[in-house]
Amino acid sequence: MNPSLFNLLVDPRERLPLRLLDESSEGDEVIRGSLVGADSTVYKVHAGIPRFVNVDDDKQAQTRDAFAFKWQKRETYETPEFEAVYAAWLCEKYGFASLDEQSAYFDGRKRILDIGTGSGGASLPWLRHPRWTGAAMWVGVDISAAIDVAKDRLGGSANTHFVQADALQLPFADGAFDTLLSEGVLHHTPSTRAAILSAARVLEVGGEFHFYVYRRKAPIREYTDDYVREAIRGLSDEEAWHEMRSLTQLGRALAELEVQVDVPDVPLLEIKAGRYDVQRLIYWNFAKLFWNTALSFEANVHVNFDWYRPQYAHRQTEDEIRTWCAEAGLRIERLHEQESGYTVKAVKE
Repeated sequence: MNPSLFNLLVDPRERLPLRLLDESSEGDEVIRGSLVGADSTVYKVHAGIPRFVNVDDDKQAQTRDAFAFKWQKRETYETPEFEAVYAAWLCEKYGFASLDEQSAYFDGRKRILDIGTGSGGASLPWLRHPRWTGAAMWVGVDISAAIDVAKDRLGGSANTHFVQADALQLPFADGAFDTLLSEGVLHHTPSTRAAILSAARVLEVGGEFHFYVYRRKAPIREYTDDYVREAIRGLSDEEAWHEMRSLTQLGRALAELEVQVDVPDVPLLEIKAGRYDVQRLIYWNFAKLFWNTALSFEANVHVNFDWYRPQYAHRQTEDEIRTWCAEAGLRIERLHEQESGYTVKAVKE
């Protein structure tokens, strides 16, 4: 185990130091190199990754497994087109003028924690950028088996480390990091509020927290989101992926119409007056039917699956975000609002 990472780790339940079993004195291959907590709980280290996950919440387990399934479909997102679209969106909403600026910013930090890194997609653009020297320590943590995908994709970048753990039970010492990143993850826990509080604990005073969470949508869209999520709940992940194909086809058909309509204010449906592309009018107000012509069909299915499949997918209001940040001792410096969600940069006071 890398000493720099080991020095940051604590037992996720007791928050006390861990002991690394001496490989030379243990003959059991399962135990060798494992971590031991204060109450003698053994945490395995497999493929160089400490494993702290112990989920007893059925919805959290389903959410974990759905994302593990999705991120292992690497052919749907490991394309130049998908990575370019995603990287540009990240720069825009986090307030970076360019990928060069974003990479320079993170390389200038000390210790970065990517909470819910998944396959590492939110960090990949700047970790692979020539600006990244590894002067900063980067740690990716994820509850699912996607952490192994992240290691495969990002393990070659300098000073990167990987941990499998729950965002609500982070196995790190208080104030261990000066920078946190959590891209579209906190709302996939049992409580977005609890996830913000949990993250703030491991952030040092003066440290920066960059995160994105879903925004509450119009009432009919909210109803449809919950209806579809419940309708596919009993399916396998593969079956749910298949069901997303018809939604994706409908999104494509609407986009191909290239028709715009003038819409009046409709307060009962929370629709604002304006000129809308038909696909986007339906997308934001009635049903998420994602379609982006720059991506392959299966990449579009991937995005729709990402939205509808996890059982935990909370949507927030701006007031909730501001209240929870204040409760966590975080001062919001930038709050970027989009139809999809809120992107926040906050500093711990």
